[in-house]
Amino acid sequence: MVRRISIDHITKIEGHARLHIKVDKGEIKKVSFDVFEGSRFFEGILKNKHFADVNHISSRICGICSPVHGITSVKATEKAFGIVPSEQTRILRDLLNIGGTIQSHVVHLYFLTLPDYTGHSNAVEMAQTHPEHIKRALKLKQFGNDVVTVIGGRTIHPYTLTPGGFTRIPLEEDFKKLLKTAKSCLDDARATANLFCGLQYPEFERRTRHFALKGRCYFCYDDIVKCTGSNECIAVPDYEAHFKEFFKQGSTAEFAKSDEKSYMVGAWSRILNNLDLLSKDSKEIVRSVISRKYSPFMNNPAQAIEIFEGITRIIDILESTEFHNEKPIDVKPCAGTGIAASEAPRGMVFHKYRYDNKGMTNFINITTPTTQNIPNLEEDIRNFLPSVLNLPKEKLQLEVEKLIRAYDPCISCATHFLKIIFD
Repeated sequence: MVRRISIDHITKIEGHARLHIKVDKGEIKKVSFDVFEGSRFFEGILKNKHFADVNHISSRICGICSPVHGITSVKATEKAFGIVPSEQTRILRDLLNIGGTIQSHVVHLYFLTLPDYTGHSNAVEMAQTHPEHIKRALKLKQFGNDVVTVIGGRTIHPYTLTPGGFTRIPLEEDFKKLLKTAKSCLDDARATANLFCGLQYPEFERRTRHFALKGRCYFCYDDIVKCTGSNECIAVPDYEAHFKEFFKQGSTAEFAKSDEKSYMVGAWSRILNNLDLLSKDSKEIVRSVISRKYSPFMNNPAQAIEIFEGITRIIDILESTEFHNEKPIDVKPCAGTGIAASEAPRGMVFHKYRYDNKGMTNFINITTPTTQNIPNLEEDIRNFLPSVLNLPKEKLQLEVEKLIRAYDPCISCATHFLKIIFD
C-alpha cells in the first residue's frame, strides 16, 4: 500500500513551504520540503549598485533578521576595499546583532513554537491560559527592539550601518537606559531558558555535523568556520570550496551541502562549537540538554539560552565600555572582492561582493542559514517519520511540524537565486 502525506501549508514558520511524503509498505520513499514562495532575486537586485547603497538593500532580504544582513553586507564591502573597522565599530555591531537575535528568538520560541508544547493551536489561544508567557515574551521582544533602535536607528532595517563605521553613535544616556532595561530583563531571560530546556521534546536523534563560526567570545566571531568533532577549520574566504549551493525541481529556493552531505547551522550549532565561551550561568543551564547533542529539537532550548547569554553579554559590554563620538572611516572604492560571514539567528550567513574601481557591484552571492539547513531538515524528517507513522494524521502532522519549527526556517531568506537550469 502506498501512502502519501502532504502538508500543503506549514504553519508557524517564517514564510511559505510545504512537505510531501511518500511511504510504500512502511518504507519511506520520498521526503521533499518544497519552497514555493516567489523568488525574490536579491542577488540580481544588488548588481550594479553603489557600495553606499548595498547594505541598505541587503537588510531588506529579511524583516526578521535585517540587522545581521546589514552587518554582513558592510563587512563584505570593507573586505573588498581593504578597510579595517575600529574596535568600537566591531563592538557596536556585536550589540546590534545580539539585539536582532533576541528579537528573532523571542518571536520564534514564544509565538511559533511554545503553543505546540502547551496544547494550543496558536499564541493567541495560549495567552488565555498562560498570559505570563506572553507578557514575558513581549518584554524581551521590546528589549531586543530597543537595542536595535538605539544602535541601528530603527527597529528593523537599521540605517546607521555604513562601510567603515556608523553614521551616528548613540548618546551616553541611551546606553545607560539600555543597561538599566537589560538588567530588568535578566530574570525573564533566565526563566525563558529554564522553560524551554524543561519542555518534553520528542525522543529523536540523528548524527550530523554542526557548523558555526569560531568565536573570540560568544556573539563575537572570527572569520573561521568550525565543525563539531573536527579539528579542521575553514577560512571564510574559502567557504565556496566547502559549501556547495544547488537547486531542485519543484522548489524556488537554493540549498547547500558540504562534501555532498547535509549539515546543521543555528543556535544549537553555535553552542556546541563555542560552549567554552558561554558565561558560567549559561553553561550551567546547558548542562540539562547537552546530552542530547544530536537532537535537532535542542535548537529550541539553545535559542532560549542565547537570549539569556545575549542579555548577559550586553550588560557586560555596557558596563565595561566607554563609547565616544566617532566618524566612519573614509571609503575609497577600488576593484576587489569581499567575502564576509556572520552568525544570524538561524545560523551562518555569507555575503560575497565583487566591485569595480568605481565602487559598483558586478557580482553578488548570498548564502543564508535556511539554504544550508533544508537538506539536513529533510534527512531528519526521513529518519523521524518511522517513529510517528502509526499516529493519527493530525498528531503525525503536529509531530513533523514540531521538527520543522525547531529549525526555525526563514523561507523568504532562501528564495533569492538568479536562475535555475534543469538538465
